[in-house]
Amino acid sequence: MKVCQKIIFVFSSMLFLIGMLVVVASPVMADEVLIWDEYALGIGGEVVSPILQDGKLYRIVADEIWWYNDTFNNLVADAQYYTTDPSNNWYWGNHFPAPGSHSFLQINGQDVDWGPFSNGDTGHTYTIYYTGEGAAITFRIVDWIDGDYGNNDCKIRVRIYKPVTVGGYVVDSNPFEVVGLWIIGAVTVVLITVPIVKYCRKTHRG
Repeated sequence: MKVCQKIIFVFSSMLFLIGMLVVVASPVMADEVLIWDEYALGIGGEVVSPILQDGKLYRIVADEIWWYNDTFNNLVADAQYYTTDPSNNWYWGNHFPAPGSHSFLQINGQDVDWGPFSNGDTGHTYTIYYTGEGAAITFRIVDWIDGDYGNNDCKIRVRIYKPVTVGGYVVDSNPFEVVGLWIIGAVTVVLITVPIVKYCRKTHRG
């Protein structure tokens, strides 16, 4: 019986050490830091970001609204959608995507898919991820409604976040991956040690 106990102890210790190595080398959760916070104006013109590192994944957040026709009941749009219901500029009664599959807020002169509609309760907030190319990027509001920037007003806030390491060797991971590794390790220990224990008990009784 003592021999079996030693086998179980040694084997469990090895599994524990292997599990610790896997967790240390596995992806970990990362934090992020705000590196840029500016406004793209509804009256047109570009705003230029800092240089974004090549290969680095950034999170870009665009929120708030701008008026595409301030002279007519303050008709408004955000980064991707617009409304024809001027009863409330912030909480829209209806919404439509920018005409022609465009986006109102462009990056480097190109349309962006900013995702599903965000109304006033979520701040008309949109998030995308962008991989840096070792250069700055530009943001510009394009008036796809009437092309008249003279009757526009207000702005869209644009923020860029950069990931930073908070532990381990890899950043930007899913925390569930680490939990999954622990579960797999625990199941493995159970599946291997239980048969050993049963065998030792059977041998001891015999």
